[in-house]
Order: sequence, then C-alpha cells, then structure tokens
Amino acid sequence: MIRSLAVLLFLFPASAMAEAQSCTTSVKGQLINLFFEPDDEQVGANKSRREAWLGGWGKLDCPSYVTLRHLTPDLTDDQRQAFCLQWDNAANTYAGYAEGARDAYLRCRAPRRTFCERVNTSVQTSKEVAGLADAPKGTETVGEGVQTVTRPGGAVVLSGAGAAVQQTIAGASTTAGAALATPIGLAAAAVSVVAVGGAVYLCSE
Repeated sequence: MIRSLAVLLFLFPASAMAEAQSCTTSVKGQLINLFFEPDDEQVGANKSRREAWLGGWGKLDCPSYVTLRHLTPDLTDDQRQAFCLQWDNAANTYAGYAEGARDAYLRCRAPRRTFCERVNTSVQTSKEVAGLADAPKGTETVGEGVQTVTRPGGAVVLSGAGAAVQQTIAGASTTAGAALATPIGLAAAAVSVVAVGGAVYLCSE
C-alpha cells in the first residue's frame, strides 16, 4: 500500500498535483468532481468574460469548457468546437451536448431537445461522411432536403430529415450508411450527422 502510494507520488510530482484544481459539475443530475489546470490556455480561451466574472452555477463551479471536455474525451480542443452544452434549467444540470452555436457559458444558444452521441469509431467511415461535403465553405445542398456545412475544428455536419440524411449517406457508401443504422437514427424525424476526429456523431431529438 505504502509502496503503491510512493509510486503514485513519483508519477505525479508535487508541483503538478498542487497546480491541479478541483471543481464540481453535474451531468444528468449526477454531481461529478473534475480536475483541470487553472493556467490551461484552452480553458481560458473558451471562458467568456461573463463566466470569468460571474463564475459557475452555485455548487457547480467547473468552467463550462471543462465539462465539455469531460463529455467529449475523444476529441481535441479544436474538434470539439462544433459542440455546445445542453443545460436543463428545471433540473439544474447538464443534460448532454449537441451540435450548434454557443452562448457565453458554452450552452447551446438555441436550446432544443437535440442530443448527440457517438455512433461510430471508424476513421474511414468519418472520412466517407465528410467526403459528401464538396465545398468547404458555406452551406451546400448534397441531397433532397439535406445540407452540409463545415464548422470550426474541421467538423462536417449533414442536417435534414432523418430518412433523407440516411439515404444520402447510404447512397455514397454502404459502410458510412451503417453509422445511422441505430434506433436513435431510425426514429428521429430530423438529425444532424457530425463527422469529426475520426468518428461519427449522430444528433437527434
């Protein structure tokens, strides 16, 4: 026991442990303790003046970006720029994350019931979905009722009616079409499919 503790102390120098700051967030009603570096440039860059001045929400004192990192552990700081946090006012907790614009607290600027979940881990599938966006600038129509846009961080987003998006992707690649072969994808009337970081995220109500 003592030896194991000594090993941990060796792996995490006292200076590094002293710099790490703990904070509390809430996801789907569950309080979670997280750690971050106070001088982390990305945390600072994603903290608005309003959040820096007013802080968090009562007991929830984690910077919003720290919570977003916790929810999207497989993405880099650049890649997660496509996502915003879903805040549940009634339950006073983060309900998840979605694709869209952010407010001063990185919450979704236009709150919806839309949520995202990772549905595929294939880099090839992600490239196939991203390949449907012929033009890297602006919004393009790639199918009947299906639009695609490239967002900051390299995320390619396809949006439209669930059936239309699924048909467009399946028409381009059977492998990529399998990314939508999930209950959440088949049942949703409107979806957004995000290809970023070598993975595919399905956002639907």
